[in-house]
Amino acid sequence: MDRKRAEALARLAALAAMKREAELAKLAAVAQSRARLQGALQALKAVEAPLDPAEAVSDPALVGARLAHRRWSEAQSRRLNQQLAMVTVDWMRQKPAAAKAFGRAAVLEGLAGKAEAALKAENAKGE
Repeated sequence: MDRKRAEALARLAALAAMKREAELAKLAAVAQSRARLQGALQALKAVEAPLDPAEAVSDPALVGARLAHRRWSEAQSRRLNQQLAMVTVDWMRQKPAAAKAFGRAAVLEGLAGKAEAALKAENAKGE
């Protein structure tokens, strides 16, 4: 293996590593958004307390407030679910690109390592 080819493989491996890091960073950002939206949905579901029948009889204003809160909560839930669906689509679109970049970088790093080892072995024989 000649020196130029080993250097070219090393440069390609470095470029592939940069591309891998960029794709993984994009995927991580989308995954964080996805996790944040899922957390917000869980928090919204956890806040809703069931209405006690005794409260319904004793305080009609409380029932009205609870119903208004439930309507607001359902609207928020719909909005968050729509956003989560869009972010999940982005995540699903970016996942193959990140996997491809990860695979390319791994292969090129392996090839560059083998080329460097072969070059060192040739240099050792020549000395």
